[in-house]
Amino acid sequence: MLGQIKKLYKNTLFRLSLLGALLFVVSMFVSLGYIYFATISSELRRVDKSIIAEIQGLQDIYDSEGLLAVNREVILRMASNEGLYYLKSRTGLSGNLEPADVDQSGIELFGIVPDEGGTPFRLIRFTYSVPDSEAIDLRDRRVRALAGFLKYDEKDKIEILVGRDVEATMRTSDRIMSAIITSSIFALILGLISSWFVSRRFTSRIEDFNRLATDVRSGHLDRRAPRNFSEDELDLLAEHLNAMLDHINRLMSAMRYAGDSIAHDLRSPLTRLRTRLESAAVDVKNEQASDALFSAAEDAGQLLKTFDSVLRIARLEAGERREMLVELDPKPILDDLVELYEPACEDVGLTFSSELKKKTAVRADRGLVSQAVSNLVENAIKYTPEGGHIHLRLELNKSGRVEIAITDNGPGIPKAERQRVKERFVRLDKSRSAPGSGLGLALVDAVADLHRAQFVLDDGMASEFGPGLSARLVFPKLRQGQSKNKAKLIPAQ
Repeated sequence: MLGQIKKLYKNTLFRLSLLGALLFVVSMFVSLGYIYFATISSELRRVDKSIIAEIQGLQDIYDSEGLLAVNREVILRMASNEGLYYLKSRTGLSGNLEPADVDQSGIELFGIVPDEGGTPFRLIRFTYSVPDSEAIDLRDRRVRALAGFLKYDEKDKIEILVGRDVEATMRTSDRIMSAIITSSIFALILGLISSWFVSRRFTSRIEDFNRLATDVRSGHLDRRAPRNFSEDELDLLAEHLNAMLDHINRLMSAMRYAGDSIAHDLRSPLTRLRTRLESAAVDVKNEQASDALFSAAEDAGQLLKTFDSVLRIARLEAGERREMLVELDPKPILDDLVELYEPACEDVGLTFSSELKKKTAVRADRGLVSQAVSNLVENAIKYTPEGGHIHLRLELNKSGRVEIAITDNGPGIPKAERQRVKERFVRLDKSRSAPGSGLGLALVDAVADLHRAQFVLDDGMASEFGPGLSARLVFPKLRQGQSKNKAKLIPAQ
């Protein structure tokens, strides 16, 4: 489940759709917040202003007529049910609000509000109820009030609280806030659903293009991108890709036809030439002439090998034989190569060792893996001086990928040249005197590309001969369902 969520989040269209949904939710939240501010906040400010004006009026009455006039005015205002009052002075308590009616735990101080004379008043809100009342509406009602002291002398100390019942306003506030939160949640959920739906449809089209690219890389140039003929951007992209693949297919067909024609026209004459040179070398009586003819026959044979290598590399780069890849254990292949090359190394004064891990699995072609490893071992034998050492290793690296490495302690290859030597017909200056055509590493690189493997050249075992060379083939991990026969490994024969 978590993996599916991560995969969904990696989808670019899903992230963009989700961003659009979030922006919509934020804009809606801001709009509804402004509605809340324009209705509830403005109403509460109006209540605060009316309370301040009323307290200032009571202060004026006290200044002009005294405490009794204030009590009388409070009683008159109570009769009109305009507000809630609490008045405490030396004469006693008055008002329609008693301390027992006030929920002390619900009192919340807002701050200090001074009047014109500088006497501080606390802006508070609390809940009150009339316990004896049978009316539910008179229970737990919210009040917004100002509490403080009227101007007084040393003998008179008058505590006053003037409030307004704002239950209706606060209920409206609760409904609006609940509507804002609920609508935001619904908008976010709908945004997620729409983002998932849109990204799923878009992803299905993109997966078609990815499958097409994979098939084309595998050499299936006859595959084409599906079209729905809606003339939208993706449909036009599919049209252009199909036209491009048609053009590439025509070019590849022409190149393959040219290669086959060259192979047919040149291989036969070269084979006949080598056969005639060998026959003439046997028939001729002059030893020097015979040696010259045998040498010419060997050169003709080398031309045939070079020509075969070029054609094989071209076929590998075109993706041929990729459908022949199966799941197998490379250890039996390497065991055969160890038996083959140990005597060859002894003949030229080299030591050969191997370290082959059991129960490894790769998806590969047996013949191509054998050819690639043989090329690397022969290169090591060719360029490692007498007394040197060659080591063949098969293991699982730290990332769990199968790795085949051929390491020697010869002169190695400079770092600046390690990529260039993988190209066709590239030979370093110090290797010009050795036999070869410069196609060995190019063939290994083509085999690695066919297997989606990495061909890495690095320093080997340093010695008096040089830094040495390590040539590694790092195969990708096997995936579930990657091979038709994934229940068991196919052993190399």
